[in-house]
Amino acid sequence: MQRIIDRRLQVKVVRHNPDLYVCRLAGEVDLLTVPTLVRVLDELREREVPAVIVDLTGVTYCAAAGVRALLDATHAARAVRQRLAVVIASLTVARVLKATDTIDGIENYSNLSEAMRAMVE
Repeated sequence: MQRIIDRRLQVKVVRHNPDLYVCRLAGEVDLLTVPTLVRVLDELREREVPAVIVDLTGVTYCAAAGVRALLDATHAARAVRQRLAVVIASLTVARVLKATDTIDGIENYSNLSEAMRAMVE
């Protein structure tokens, strides 16, 4: 388990099994905290983790910079055949993704258990 605490964003990475890691975020994803998220997702991609779930359940605010980071991470993951999914349980976060027309480009689920079931199939 890896835990990164930024003043406004907490990131906890948990290894569910050798092929699946869950990256849980809590707090705000904005221009100042996006570099933390990007660094974690880049590290998981470089470690060749086959599947990653980014759990946004604890996110209270997601700016356009956060949406861009998730979309970029999705494209980078696909390029190396890593599967990346996002849990979008908050209406606030879902609205931002829908408003920017990026929700269709990101594999997304409404809760963590649904995402985990899909990722281990």
